[in-house]
Amino acid sequence: MLKTHFINNIFIFFLFYVLTAFVFSHSGGLNPEGCHNNRKTKDYHCHRKKETIEHEKQKSFKGKYNRKSFEYKSYPTDTDIGFYTRIKCDTNIDHVVSLKDAHASGASYWDNNLKKKFANDKLNHVPSCSRVNSSKGASVPKDFLRKSRDDIGLEYDIKLFCTYLDIYFQVKKKYDLSFENNNVELFSKCNLDIRE
Repeated sequence: MLKTHFINNIFIFFLFYVLTAFVFSHSGGLNPEGCHNNRKTKDYHCHRKKETIEHEKQKSFKGKYNRKSFEYKSYPTDTDIGFYTRIKCDTNIDHVVSLKDAHASGASYWDNNLKKKFANDKLNHVPSCSRVNSSKGASVPKDFLRKSRDDIGLEYDIKLFCTYLDIYFQVKKKYDLSFENNNVELFSKCNLDIRE
């Protein structure tokens, strides 16, 4: 009798376990946040902690530089005086901290919305002589200064070098970008401390 009662209890427990697993199980993949709609219960729920999801989202943006991911919207300048040289010329907008420099110093981890915000932030825009802009390219300040006077290609005099460095400094600080690829002594000549 006791044995039969024990076997019945085990059977009931087993039956309860199987039914519970069946009722609460569901199929279907998870979205990037680790969540999904359960078709049977009609609820929306998640399987992973938010911190893990955020970390994975952040990791997923790491990759090769792609200018298009910044979604920069070009616009005409309102002057024919180049910011760097202070001479009259054909001008276009230059990113003081280039998109490629930003990518190399931290933006590779950003989502596309932050990349777009950075690319279109006018704090980081100056009107540049188009030929000087082409020469500067994605250079960091020390390389831009070298290119301006290395007797290779276009030669030009950067008139407002400390003003340029100050804007560069402000933009990098605003977006929490690394100064790792920059020259400390060059910035210190303009009273800017980039040591982290």
